[in-house]
Amino acid sequence: DYEKALFFPCKAAELVNDYGKGWSLKYRAMSQYHMAVAYRLLGHLGSAMECCEESMKIALQHGDRPLQALCLLCFADIHRSRGDLETAFPRYDSAMSIMTEIGNRLGQVQVLLGVAKCWVARKALDKALDAIERAQDLAEAVGNKLNQLKLHCLSESIYRSKGQQRELRAHVVRFHECVEETELYCGLCGESIGEKNSRLQALPCSHIFHLRCLQNNGTRSCPNCRRSSMKPGFV
Repeated sequence: DYEKALFFPCKAAELVNDYGKGWSLKYRAMSQYHMAVAYRLLGHLGSAMECCEESMKIALQHGDRPLQALCLLCFADIHRSRGDLETAFPRYDSAMSIMTEIGNRLGQVQVLLGVAKCWVARKALDKALDAIERAQDLAEAVGNKLNQLKLHCLSESIYRSKGQQRELRAHVVRFHECVEETELYCGLCGESIGEKNSRLQALPCSHIFHLRCLQNNGTRSCPNCRRSSMKPGFV
């Protein structure tokens, strides 16, 4: 739900502008960075670049290496979204260098995922699979299910295009296992959440549903929690 995702860093930036004269510039830098990510996902690449440049400027002023790495990753993703792979690859390399330097293994996974998507765009599927394999090892090492899910989804599309059915089935199975493990599905329609941009709603219990499903169903309480309370032995 990219529109809803954009609201929060925009609100944070507004609070920084209104009340943050004496606050650390870190707050402004992080709000600008998260706005850049959301703008890119919405396809507003000019706005994404402006926000990321503002965040990077503050990160360079303060020697904030972790934020510099994130901004470089965001720059690379923006260039990839524009189809400018020649510019994207060096940005990914720079981001990976800093992620490795500071020991950010999750960041390395995200860089490799972007690199794999670049190779897919170039139809270099074996190189994409090499990047995915490295990313999977790191994602499993840190126990990050969400990126494992993304990597299995990308692998699935690659093996489908290569016509390798056995490998395709293995990644389909793992993808659905990750969806179950992360509960990343709508408890009303059963569809996985995150494959495409859609309006979502989190209930107070933190379970997430498609907004349309909640509206169509007219429910005011969480069906996931109701099902759990009906299980034998529930206390």
